[in-house]
Amino acid sequence: MDDINKKIAEKVREKLYSLIQENAVRLGKINIRFTKSNQKNSMERMDAIYSSYERLLRSVPKEIIRIEKTIRLKFLTPIDEKQKVLNLSNMLCEADLILEQFTKKYRIDFSQLGHGEDFDKRIEQTRTATKEAIQSQIDKLVDTLNAEMQASPRFTPLELQNKYGIDGETLNQLNLIGPLQEINTIFAELNTRPENETILQGVHEGIIEYVNIGREIERAIPPAHQVNERKGWKMRVAKQSMNLKELIHSIHYLAREAVNPKDQRNDEIIQKTWKRIEDSIQEHPAEQKERMHSKLKLFYQTFNN
Repeated sequence: MDDINKKIAEKVREKLYSLIQENAVRLGKINIRFTKSNQKNSMERMDAIYSSYERLLRSVPKEIIRIEKTIRLKFLTPIDEKQKVLNLSNMLCEADLILEQFTKKYRIDFSQLGHGEDFDKRIEQTRTATKEAIQSQIDKLVDTLNAEMQASPRFTPLELQNKYGIDGETLNQLNLIGPLQEINTIFAELNTRPENETILQGVHEGIIEYVNIGREIERAIPPAHQVNERKGWKMRVAKQSMNLKELIHSIHYLAREAVNPKDQRNDEIIQKTWKRIEDSIQEHPAEQKERMHSKLKLFYQTFNN
């Protein structure tokens, strides 16, 4: 749970920085536009600036919620009451900070134009509206996560680790969690047809065999004192990992095409995707390659039936 919260916090910080930069760019354009039209000291310019900050205030909770939802659904991790309160507090603090910085920088401009009191009232209205919107979005996020997780047939990352023998770090680094989750979800739908059971099981077995080959390569890495030999084996391990990513992402694409009606499938892309799968297993010993190829090709052949 702590790792998930840390991952979310990192993504949120990146997004906040991006949103603040976007607002700065908008403000720059506003200043240029009104300066060129000799309206730098006008209420029209100040209203445009205010609107830009309102947009920032709407975007901050919206994007934080999107990040929370995406990552928590990916890892099937709910929000408990403690985390809900913490999220609410953090978002309100971010909103207050934005409003304080805005007030400090621009209140004097509104006052000089004779609208200081109007500005103060508007700030409080914005603060109240922002707080209510954040509270509503947090409540909606919790309800949505609970509903989607209860209805979700997706595997958790731990279940994927156990099924395929891929460690959690590799699942994350190669971005395999989402594709493997969707592969299993789609295959569960396709598996309602008895004739598909053996074919789809063969795909899972092909992936597992590929992972096992990678483990054998890792176990064969020479000891640390054999520097040159070790470097060569490490490069082989890295290439094996990249090929595993290519294999799973390609199977993921084929799985998504498999649920489409035949007249809506992209046959050219399907053929190219199958070629990538063949290329990803090409360098393995003949016996292992043939075993994986035969299991995976049964699935590919279903597109021609």
